[in-house]
Amino acid sequence: MAFGFAAAFLLILAASLLFLSQYQSFKARVKVEEPDILSGNEFTHEIYQANTVLYKQLCENVWNQEIDYRDVYLTAEEAPATDFDEYFDFGGETPRSYAGEHLDSLLTEWDNSFADGLSVQLDYMILDKEGQKTLSNTTNRLLELGAEDGDDSLNDYYPYYIKMDFNEEGQLAHVWAKGEDVNALITKVQSVMKSRYLERSLYETLSYSAYADVNWEGDIYYCGNGHSQVKQMRLHVANTPRNCTICYALTAQQLAEVKASSRVFLSMQSAVNYNYIGIQELFRAVLLVLGIAALLLPFLKKYRLHERCMLPIHLETVAVLIVCGFYALGMLSVKLVMYSVSDRWDSSFAYMLRSALPIFSETGAKKIVAAGNFVLLMIVFSMWFFLWTQLCQAYVFGFRKYLKKRCFVYRLFRLMRILIRRKRAQINRNFEHMDLEQDMKIPLLKWIVVNYLVLALFCTVWIFGVALLIAYSIWLYFFFKKRIGIVQEKYACLLTATRSLADGNLQTKFAGDWGMFESFKEELADIQTGFSTAVEEEVKSQRMRTELITNVSHDLKTPLTAIITYIDLLQEEGVTEKQREEYLEVLERKSLRLKALIEDLFEVSKANSGSVTFHKEKVDICHLVRQVYLEYEDRAKEADLIFRFTVPDQKLFLMLDGEKTYRVFDNLYANIMKYAMPHTRVYVKTEKRGDAVCIELKNISGSELNVAPESLTERFVRGDSARSTEGSGLGLAIARSFTELQGGEMLIEVDGDLFKVILIFEMES
Repeated sequence: MAFGFAAAFLLILAASLLFLSQYQSFKARVKVEEPDILSGNEFTHEIYQANTVLYKQLCENVWNQEIDYRDVYLTAEEAPATDFDEYFDFGGETPRSYAGEHLDSLLTEWDNSFADGLSVQLDYMILDKEGQKTLSNTTNRLLELGAEDGDDSLNDYYPYYIKMDFNEEGQLAHVWAKGEDVNALITKVQSVMKSRYLERSLYETLSYSAYADVNWEGDIYYCGNGHSQVKQMRLHVANTPRNCTICYALTAQQLAEVKASSRVFLSMQSAVNYNYIGIQELFRAVLLVLGIAALLLPFLKKYRLHERCMLPIHLETVAVLIVCGFYALGMLSVKLVMYSVSDRWDSSFAYMLRSALPIFSETGAKKIVAAGNFVLLMIVFSMWFFLWTQLCQAYVFGFRKYLKKRCFVYRLFRLMRILIRRKRAQINRNFEHMDLEQDMKIPLLKWIVVNYLVLALFCTVWIFGVALLIAYSIWLYFFFKKRIGIVQEKYACLLTATRSLADGNLQTKFAGDWGMFESFKEELADIQTGFSTAVEEEVKSQRMRTELITNVSHDLKTPLTAIITYIDLLQEEGVTEKQREEYLEVLERKSLRLKALIEDLFEVSKANSGSVTFHKEKVDICHLVRQVYLEYEDRAKEADLIFRFTVPDQKLFLMLDGEKTYRVFDNLYANIMKYAMPHTRVYVKTEKRGDAVCIELKNISGSELNVAPESLTERFVRGDSARSTEGSGLGLAIARSFTELQGGEMLIEVDGDLFKVILIFEMES
């Protein structure tokens, strides 16, 4: 580890010393000569602009009215109409008015610049030679400067001045000047005043307009008279004032202020020059060398520094810091060198240090600045080296594991890949489980729109779109081939299941995923269930039919056999009168039994066929339950059955057929009398439950109930399987039929020997 720290320190130290050693070389390359700003190009062009502005103000003073710049500097000559195929339409404007708008805009900017600049920095005066009117910002007679009979004190008061005389054609007739280099100043002024600066500035303004192809120095052709003919016009721009004298002068104080501002300009020029002497290039080269060294050092066995640099910094963060640092530090290196070595820069580090701590000499301040630069470079290069060392963790974890741990983009890519796979799986599932009953307009429209966008995208890549279309078509072929194969596979499952059902195999298993035919699985399962139920019902019906025939035969045969037997006995000789009476009594009882059995059978048949007519009326169900019991009260006492009634205080009225409902309770009470265990209690409870009335009858069975509760309401089914009691076995069947035909419900529950019948009728609102 010590070797690693030593190697890194030596590299950073060498880089810092190398760059610091080039400071004086950089300083030597930046040599900015200090010309006279007052005779320079920038200042003389400001004088040109001031002439243009002042002459317009002078014209307004002479003409005693406000005017536009176009009225002073722009004229036009219009020629007769001519035949010309190519012309320009100025939207109803003439070339002069169109160019005049741009000229007014340009010179308004010059006016604002003059008002903020020269008008407050120096003294000026302009004279109209014809009317002898003047315009000035001072009371001094500036026009006497340079004259042979001028005031010497005035000449001493202004150490710098420029006086220009323009004739009637606008030509510069004479120039007077005073300054450090008079000849250079006069030459520069003459050159600028003859440069047609205004015309060129206007041309540059118009060249950025919608009519950049117009040659403003030649003839202009434009459309006139409603596009019926082409007109010709030539524009003329007056570049200089006419028939006037203008003088600008600087006092000693004003001259010092202007030169101070010139030093700022020179410093700015010097700062610009620092960008072109190779500072950035050298600094960035040092950064690259340090970065490459940081990547190569881990290949040395003794170097283990990268193993200790285990800060969890993401690869993207390191990359952004390296890229941004490479460019930002390169630019900042220019500022660092410039502020450190410049003698001319008032805000240099040495100057600021001496201003804050005057005890330091200039040499001492520069040494402190150099030491500070060294420390700063060591810190910057150390941080840079550390950033590159972070990348070397890939050697420790392995490249793939490093990406998983440190690369957010890689993890995002993996996440996107998972999401794309899930989305693709979802699309596949949606396709495979497509609801064929839904409206297919929307899904079909989506596919068409997506396909159109893909094709439109391919058409934008010129000839390469053909290759993309071929690849896209091949992909579509395999895509639909796979999907159609899946549909065929699911269809085969459906076809196999339907054929199995058609062959009568009601135990067919509908296994697997049928995709878009999954709904058919449910339908086939319902068909299978329906067939199975129908078969079971048919088997049950056959069994019941057999039992019905057996029971009916037994129940009808018993009294009929007795009747035949006793008729035969009556026909025998020697029958006494007493025996005859006994035989007739038995015949009457058996015939009545046979009659009741036939009537019950007839009632059940009518009920099941739906041919029973009901006459509904308002019935007090509590009173009816009591009334029917009174018919069986004596039989209840004989059987020693104790009835317990529970009824509500208020009356409960139902819309029922009184006679048929009476028969329902009559059969239920009769059933209780036959099968209830003697010496037990019978509970009859009537109550209102919501919008319904519930009548519950409970008793203890005298014999063991070995018949299913749901079977007790079947025809000819009795509670005693031996069929030893009197009865047809139709009582509960009739009660259930009459209850259900009136909209009610009859339930039977058996709990050991407890037998319970529950009747439920809905109350009409």
